[in-house]
Amino acid sequence: MQKFVLILACFPLLSCERREVRVADLYQLPPDALRGRVIESDANFSMIRAEVLACGKGLIEEMGGSAGADCAFAVQAGDLRMLSPGFVFRAKARETFTPAGDPGYVLAEVWPDDRAERMRVNNVNRLLRRDTLSLGEDVIRSVGDALPPFALYDQDGKVLTTDYFDGSVTVLNFIFTRCSIAEMCPSSTRKMKKLQVLAEQTEIKHVRFLSITLDPSFDSPGVLKTYARAYQLEERNFRLGTASKGVIDDLARQFGILRKNVEGMPLDHTMRTMIVNAKRQIIYQFPSSHWSVEDFLARLSAGLND
Repeated sequence: MQKFVLILACFPLLSCERREVRVADLYQLPPDALRGRVIESDANFSMIRAEVLACGKGLIEEMGGSAGADCAFAVQAGDLRMLSPGFVFRAKARETFTPAGDPGYVLAEVWPDDRAERMRVNNVNRLLRRDTLSLGEDVIRSVGDALPPFALYDQDGKVLTTDYFDGSVTVLNFIFTRCSIAEMCPSSTRKMKKLQVLAEQTEIKHVRFLSITLDPSFDSPGVLKTYARAYQLEERNFRLGTASKGVIDDLARQFGILRKNVEGMPLDHTMRTMIVNAKRQIIYQFPSSHWSVEDFLARLSAGLND
């Protein structure tokens, strides 16, 4: 309790200095959403202080709308890495209580929202959309094909494009963090981790890993960060990517990943694990969850030379 009181003295956390509302800025945000810029953060207490740039109608009274209210929020551990001073984000603000029993807010569904980066991501993914439409209904990318252009956000909230594949051989797959079927996503992530360790031990250079979520409505960058830490992934060369639903739909369509909603499960889907060379070409793929770490390890060196 004493520590919490101390942090309240440093930031007026879970409270806001109110400002006049500019209603014109509110129409794009859901009632419980806000757009903000981080002023300072405290990793020890999982809290930030932020300037509210805009907020939904449900938050106007408390946060003063969009005229620069200075507010404090509790945040999830996975979101803290990207919520550094100056970082612009959008999020849902959910009511909570402080240890002292006072009302406050915790941020959920936190996404990067820098306007310039958003424009860059949207421009790249418009090319992806055009490319997906040009493929037709029954064609998917396979061995020998080049990757389509796409832009994601990784687990640190940074933009990740197909530039990531340049100069390396990359193992690419699709997962989602809420998957509870042991032989599907959990098994695939454990094998990706084992492959990463073995590639390091056998001194195969310039190897990277990328897992793209199939559940973007839940898998925000911070959720992916928590997932990476739970599996103790070496994040130096292992990225996890997410994006808007339309982008993920296009990627799933291009790579032949089938998805459907099943009662009692967040998602049912097929799997495909691929090796992509430094020229962004698919050189190997395995169309199920039963791929072999040893098989992929043997093919990684060849990928650097293709």
